[in-house]
Amino acid sequence: GFYYFCFTRVEKYVTVPKLIMHCRLDDLIPFVPQMIWFYVLWFPYIALTLFWFLKKEKRSSFWRLSLSCVIAMMLTLLFYCLVPNGTDIRPSAVSGNTLSLAMMRSIWAADTPNNVFPSIHVFISLMIDGYWQSSQAAQRHPCIKWISHIIALMICAATVFVKQHSVLDVLGGIAVALIVLCVDRHLAHKEKEGQCPSRS
Repeated sequence: GFYYFCFTRVEKYVTVPKLIMHCRLDDLIPFVPQMIWFYVLWFPYIALTLFWFLKKEKRSSFWRLSLSCVIAMMLTLLFYCLVPNGTDIRPSAVSGNTLSLAMMRSIWAADTPNNVFPSIHVFISLMIDGYWQSSQAAQRHPCIKWISHIIALMICAATVFVKQHSVLDVLGGIAVALIVLCVDRHLAHKEKEGQCPSRS
C-alpha cells in the first residue's frame, strides 16, 4: 500500500526525464504485443511467491524476501526522483483490436514511459527467482527451479518486446538484483553462522 502510494506520487510529479534510455539494440527488437501476457504474469508471480513463502517456507525467508523487495523498490523510487529518466521507444500508433493490443493500450495508459531505469519488473522477477532457487520447495522438487527460471526470463524479455523498457533498463534491473541477492546471501550466511553452536 505505502509503496503503491509512493509510486503513484512519483509517476504524477516526476514527469520530465533528464535521461532518455535508448540504445541501438532497442531498435532491433520487434514489438510483440502477445508478450503482454508474460508482462502481466509478474503480478501473480509475486503474489504466489509471497503466499508460498509465508505459508510453506521458513518465516525468516519470507521476511528477507519481503524486506529485500520493499527496500529495493523504495530506493529505486528515490533514484527516479534524483535522476528522472524515461524512454522514447513506444510505437507512436498501434492498429488492431486483439485482446493483447487492448491490454497493451491499457498498460500504456496507466504506466507512463517515465521512471524506467532500473526496471522494477526485471529486478523483482530476478530476486524472486533467486529466492525460489534456495527454497525448501525447490530442494524437494528441482523442477521448480526451472519453472521459476523460465517465468522470470519471460517476464524480463516481455519488458522489451512490449516496449515498456529499454535494454538499458533491463541491464540496470539485473545489476540491482545481483547486488541485493549478494547482500541477502551474505546476511543469511552470517545469520546461519550465528545460530551454529561454537566449537571448542
